[in-house]
Amino acid sequence: MQNPFNVRLLRIATFLLFIGRAWEHIYWEGPFRNFFFNPHGFGKVLEWLTGSSLQDIYRDHFYEYLIDNISIAIGVIYAFSGVAAFFYSPSRKVLKWIIYLGVFCLALTFYGFFVDKHYLYGTLLEHSAQFVTPIIFLWFCNDYGLKKALIVLKVAIAITFIYHGLFAVGYYTQPGNFIDMLIIGFGIQEDMARTALTGIAWMDFLFAGVVLIPFNFLYRKQVLSRVLKVVFITLLSYAVFWGFMTSIARFYIHFDSQFICQSFEGFFHEFFGKIISWDISNDYFNRISKKEKCLGLLFFLFCSGKKNVIQYQPITSRVWK
Repeated sequence: MQNPFNVRLLRIATFLLFIGRAWEHIYWEGPFRNFFFNPHGFGKVLEWLTGSSLQDIYRDHFYEYLIDNISIAIGVIYAFSGVAAFFYSPSRKVLKWIIYLGVFCLALTFYGFFVDKHYLYGTLLEHSAQFVTPIIFLWFCNDYGLKKALIVLKVAIAITFIYHGLFAVGYYTQPGNFIDMLIIGFGIQEDMARTALTGIAWMDFLFAGVVLIPFNFLYRKQVLSRVLKVVFITLLSYAVFWGFMTSIARFYIHFDSQFICQSFEGFFHEFFGKIISWDISNDYFNRISKKEKCLGLLFFLFCSGKKNVIQYQPITSRVWK
């Protein structure tokens, strides 16, 4: 039987993930417009189904409202999935399938980001940890393949950090909102912000490599194992600190005391996506010392966070006016 504390953390993480995505899709908009109107992809299917050209479809408000309502429907599914995760137990099998439906919607959303960013694989793979969160939660609740779940979890976290590092180091275009957060948050110049992002990228790469080391190897008596253990704890502390800071930054950078509600509406779903936390596994939790637990077996995952949602008008004002 899994440690209840671990399951509780996973439950909270899954709940926050789905509720944040629900708000994003219901109040703002999911990343589906470019997918449906892509002239080299689904746009051809639309032309075939409707017998109209894409230009005519662009000008027809019916299709605009249709996409908006598809986004709202997926947001409602996310909301139900979040509630299902909050009340889930192995005896409530219906709730399990609602959560899996939410996972399917996550796949649609992340593929939408992938298309929206011109098929940039980094945009797709940086959401790996967020995608596996509800799946690992169900596995932990049902004591299903826990060793396999731990491997999947570690690989997903490593992939997430690697691709966030690739964005930060400039392999992909450095996200402007990351640079803005450093400039506004720390009052530094743009060049220094870009340099800081490069340093953060290498920390991400190091952590991604260390997290894949088998846990038992860290507790051998060899000098190398002890050194790696110190490195692991240090980088784990970095992951906790930096993940928490990027979560808070979603509010701090865009907060306006004269528009408190608007500040909350625009970015709290990104805050939820960033502050997802969990324990690595029961094996980790039982074998490490209390001091090491305090240092951070709570991962604040680097998920979603590069969506310029402020460019959208709220869906609610467009669909139900």
